[in-house]
Amino acid sequence: MTHVTQDSEVTYWRDAALEGAALATARYGAHEFGRHVHDELVIVMTERGAGECRTRAGSDVAGPGTVWVFGPGEYHCGAVWEDKAWHYRSIYLDERGLAALGTVFGRDPGNELPLFVPPGLYHDVQLCGLLLKAHASLDENGPTPLMERQAHWWAAMGMLFGRYGQPKPAAAEPGREAHRMARVRDYIDAHYDRDVPIDELAALVGLSRYHLMRAFCKEYGLPPHAYANQVRLIAAKRLLAAGRTAADAAASVGFYDQSHLNRVFKRAYGITPGAYAALKPAR
Repeated sequence: MTHVTQDSEVTYWRDAALEGAALATARYGAHEFGRHVHDELVIVMTERGAGECRTRAGSDVAGPGTVWVFGPGEYHCGAVWEDKAWHYRSIYLDERGLAALGTVFGRDPGNELPLFVPPGLYHDVQLCGLLLKAHASLDENGPTPLMERQAHWWAAMGMLFGRYGQPKPAAAEPGREAHRMARVRDYIDAHYDRDVPIDELAALVGLSRYHLMRAFCKEYGLPPHAYANQVRLIAAKRLLAAGRTAADAAASVGFYDQSHLNRVFKRAYGITPGAYAALKPAR
């Protein structure tokens, strides 16, 4: 499914040979990406131009020969570098996709690869080239035979996780403030389909509105209302993938109307909800 505007062309698709993976090519002119989150592991390889990405860890510029990895739930934003152009290919691996990788790499004794790659920008020309080659072999409606597509895919994934994969770090014991913010986050997760007032969240943890908003932003990288929108977007994606209409999805997850969902969805993911709903396995 291709979405074209005056300054961009974004194509999303799935390949039937790959479980739990979505693919995209993007060609942007001057463009700014709003702060958003994915519920998948996202891998971005730059083909031409450059893009600046900002995360809680800081900002950096991705250009040719780089691979940017965003972890599930990692908030980020950015823009095309110097308003010129950024052409990239990206891979989105959900839980099924990561489980499929674990199954393949875990079959041979001594060849089990850790399936956690620390988020960040990797300057690795060889890896970027192999990932781009694998991605191009999976181009929507392309002529590459199934066996070759899979061979390129597993070689690229093997290099990525073999070079940079690490055991997933144990979560640190949260302090009192973090416990409070986790309660607020869980409350939003459970009630995202309604417009929860800040006062209600503040009362939940016994804080002032100002303290709550400042502490939540420090803990999760964005204020409560923006976090709620990201939870709604992820829920909307799941409904759209299940065949629900954009209007139905908007009403079900708590957006004011379909146009509100359209604006937030496109700003986050670069395509409309309708284009996302049309995603089908390519072959």
